[in-house]
Amino acid sequence: MMMHEYSNVLSSRRTNSQQVIDKFKRFLRLKSSQLFIIAASVLLSLLITLICVGLTIRYEVSNEVANLGDVDYWKDAVSAQQKLWYDKGIEELKDAMAMRTSESQPRNIQILVINGIDAPALANARFSSSQPSNFVWDRFPHVARIKNSCSHSSPCNAANVIKAIWTGVPLKAAPKLDSSCGHNASHAGQLLSVLRLAQLAGRRTGFVTNQRITGATAAALYANVAQTSWECDGLVPVDAIESGCEDVAQQLISGETGQNLNVLIGGGRQLLSANVSTFPYDPLDELLCRARSGRNLLRDWLQHKLKLKPSKHFELVQREEQLSTVNGNSLDYLLGVLANGDLSRNSQAPSLAIMVDKTLQVLRRPVVGHLLIVEHYVQQQGEARVKELQLLNATLANLLGPKDTLTLVLLTNANNLSSAETQIVSTLQEAFDEQGSHLQRRMQQMPSESLLFATGPKSSLFYSVHEETYLAHALSYALGMDVFGRQLQL
Repeated sequence: MMMHEYSNVLSSRRTNSQQVIDKFKRFLRLKSSQLFIIAASVLLSLLITLICVGLTIRYEVSNEVANLGDVDYWKDAVSAQQKLWYDKGIEELKDAMAMRTSESQPRNIQILVINGIDAPALANARFSSSQPSNFVWDRFPHVARIKNSCSHSSPCNAANVIKAIWTGVPLKAAPKLDSSCGHNASHAGQLLSVLRLAQLAGRRTGFVTNQRITGATAAALYANVAQTSWECDGLVPVDAIESGCEDVAQQLISGETGQNLNVLIGGGRQLLSANVSTFPYDPLDELLCRARSGRNLLRDWLQHKLKLKPSKHFELVQREEQLSTVNGNSLDYLLGVLANGDLSRNSQAPSLAIMVDKTLQVLRRPVVGHLLIVEHYVQQQGEARVKELQLLNATLANLLGPKDTLTLVLLTNANNLSSAETQIVSTLQEAFDEQGSHLQRRMQQMPSESLLFATGPKSSLFYSVHEETYLAHALSYALGMDVFGRQLQL
């Protein structure tokens, strides 16, 4: 009996053990299938990923390197010497690929106009010294070429070309002022320069030149005259004066643009005042206009500023030491007339760096933008020209920095005459009816195409080749001046 019961128990345990073993085998078979599926999926994913990475790398190498620093060289091995220069090229390409042009409106615009240098002269200056010169403007991201309407067969006055540049009106379309100044009386024929447009838009404005403040550029910015030679009353016919004609110097005082200029620095004292002192370092310029007896526009400028309401802070300086001690941060207006003739002829004239520094002290205000135009004539040759450009380069380097400022460098009006230009003396003589030194000066001022370098907000506007009028149009748009109305609201 007991033996039978023990057999039953043993048989039952065997049955239970067999059931457990069967369940475990089924469990292992199930898990193995799932693990196989998971492993196969992982391997397939890795394979697909590797294929995609390989195809991506192949595409980038064959077309455009996505990250130049991660790829030693694109396709072919090069020599060590060539590799050195490709490394330098890669750095430049990185800068180009990282360039992003700000589309915001510039708060300020600063323009450096370098007269006496065109493209061939600039190229020559780069290599005329023992060390090749690298200029700040070479690193500007945008470059344009500005044409002019003059040619060898159709010569024109350089002053008229400058007028077209700063007013945006072509030479042939500009209204002609007659010698009776009928247009002047009604203001119907007057053109507004970018300087005046900036003033109307609420900007502070300044003009600095190493020439005279009544020269061709100055006249284009704030004056309208029937004859470009009418820089002062000494060259204006008496009957024209009696009919109401105003020379360039007079319009500095009476004209709206001149009156609203916050800063004006340059030479030309003998054109503003009849009684001027002369020194060995600052002689009179016999080739320039002389003010008639009784004229004193410097005094008139002071009297005009004294009458302003509300009252303003202003300063008139006539010597380098006076300018150096001026606190421009406290001034609303600054007039610096620092030479009898062209400022470049005064051996004790302040440096361009000092003039620009004092100008910016006056112009920069927390809530108001400004437009500054700086003109510099380069008259030297050879090594002296290179040194002069290097000084300009250093001055410009100090101007750069603010991200809200559009900076332009305009190289124009080369003083060098090509062999082709020297063959058109007779044509020029017929066009201008002038002899001797005056004809030579006209020839030296014969404008060539201009180079324009740009950096800062809206600098992408300056590209390719354009007519001379384009500069004024682009500047007006960049400053948000309401000249184009709704036509450019894209």
